[in-house]
Amino acid sequence: MSRGLRGAAASFLMCVAAAAGAAIHRVDDSGTQVMNPNVQMRWDAGVPGAPGRGLSGALEVALRLDVAAWRGRSGRVYMTLPASPSGPLQVSWTTQGALLPGRLVAGERALVYAGPIAQDVLRDRLRLTVQVDAQRMERAETVNFSFEIDLDEP
Repeated sequence: MSRGLRGAAASFLMCVAAAAGAAIHRVDDSGTQVMNPNVQMRWDAGVPGAPGRGLSGALEVALRLDVAAWRGRSGRVYMTLPASPSGPLQVSWTTQGALLPGRLVAGERALVYAGPIAQDVLRDRLRLTVQVDAQRMERAETVNFSFEIDLDEP
């Protein structure tokens, strides 16, 4: 292995080690209100006039994230969603400006904010659309979002 390649490999390993040591903190979202917690699911139309395989539903959320512990720092806030026992579950959302709109698949996380934490609370109103594969869904499910923050180095 050439000296340059070894140096690049060593630099890569240091970056991986630094990322592995990055602190991830759970964000308190207990002040969040779900406006219509019992989502009415509807068939997605595969062919006009015929039901498809998927079900979709929408809900409004008044999101309130307590980030006071990290005020004055900079970081990235992610929305997380555990894997669904019924198989693939997808969520997309729009916002009213404070947070980023996006899309999330159960079992993953998605960026909703990046930058300085200048206030004690991040607030926004989200309109979420939930989509599931109806053929794999056996019963009603509770969708449990959570939020976490990765802080930048001081």
